Amino acid sequence: MRGHEIRLEQVCVRFGAVTAVEPTDLTIEAGEFFSILGPSGCGKTTLLRVVSGFLSPSEGRVLIGGRDLTATGPAERPTAMIFQSLALFPQMTVWENVAFGLEARGVDKATRKRRAEELLALVALAEHAGKRPSELSGGQRQRVAIARALAVEPAVLLLDEPLSALDLKLRQHMRAELKAIQRRTGVTFIYITHDQGEALAMSDRIAVMSKGRIEQVATPDGLYATPATPFVATFVGEQNVAEGTIAAIDSGIATLDTPLGRLSGRLIGKAAAGARARLMVRPERLHHAAHVAPTPNTLSAAFARRDLEGPVEMLVFDLDGAQWSIHRQNHGETPRTGPVELAFATEDAMVFAEATP
Repeated sequence: MRGHEIRLEQVCVRFGAVTAVEPTDLTIEAGEFFSILGPSGCGKTTLLRVVSGFLSPSEGRVLIGGRDLTATGPAERPTAMIFQSLALFPQMTVWENVAFGLEARGVDKATRKRRAEELLALVALAEHAGKRPSELSGGQRQRVAIARALAVEPAVLLLDEPLSALDLKLRQHMRAELKAIQRRTGVTFIYITHDQGEALAMSDRIAVMSKGRIEQVATPDGLYATPATPFVATFVGEQNVAEGTIAAIDSGIATLDTPLGRLSGRLIGKAAAGARARLMVRPERLHHAAHVAPTPNTLSAAFARRDLEGPVEMLVFDLDGAQWSIHRQNHGETPRTGPVELAFATEDAMVFAEATP
C-alpha cells in the first residue's frame, strides 16, 4: 500500500447562511499521519467528509494523488473511512467482515479469505479470524474495522474520532497500534479528534481548527512550543494567564503591566505599546523561585491545593484571586504551604495582543 497526497484549494462549505468551513488551503503529504484537532462544531468532520466525497464543497477543489476529484463520489475515490460506530456486521465472522469490501468488488472467496488473513495478521488478530465481533474486546473490534478499511487498498484512510468510545487505557494502547499500522502500510491517515493527547501522541503534523478556520498547521512539538494564536495556545495544553497592558517592547520581548505586577515574555505576532494583551506560561514552566535563576517574573502566591494525576502532580496557587498551577513529576514530596514565591523565565512566556487573529 502507498499513500497519496491530499490538497485542498480554497475549499469552503456553507449550509445556507452558515459557513461551516471558511475558504481553506491545506496540503497533506503522501504517507503522513495527519490529525485535524478542534472542539465540537469547529468544522473538522465537515472537512473530512469533503475529502471522502460524502459532501461536496460549496467552493474550491479537492485533489488526491494529483487528480481533481472534487466532483467524484466516495465509491470512486481512493479513500476508506472509519466512523466512531465501527459498523461491523454482527452476523459475520471477523474475516468475513474484513473481506466484505472485496466481496462487493467481485473478488473470489479464496482470494478474499487469503487477503483477510494477511490483514488480520497485520493488526495482530490472526487467531480471531473465525470469531464474531461480539466475542472481541473494544480494541480488537477497532482493529477489525481498520483491517476491513485497508482490505480495499485505499491510498487514504479517514478516521473520525474512532477511539472516543474506548476507556482511557485502551485509547492509549490503540494510539500506539494506529501509529504502528500506519507506519507499516504507508497509507496516508487523516485523523479527526478533539483530544489533544491523541493528536500530539500520534501525528506527524496537526491542523488546529476553530470556528471553521484552520488556525495553525505544525508538528506536535512545534504546535506545543510555538502556538501561533491565543486559541492554539490555550486549546493545545494548559496555560497560566495574566491580562494586562503592554508597557514596552524590546527585541521581541514585551513587558506587561498586570494585576500580578510587571511581567515579560516573548511577543507572538505584532503589537504596540499601550495595547491590551495576555501573557501565557505553561504550568511546567512555572517554578518555585528558589529553584530557578533570578528573573524579573516573580510572583507572590499562596498554596491552595495539590491534584494528583499518578506520576504527575498539579500544585495550585492563589495569586490575588487568580489561580496558577505548577505541573511537575510526583516525587512524593510534601508541597509547601503558606506564602511562596513563584517565577518563570522570560523566554518561557508568550505574549499575545488582543488583536492577534
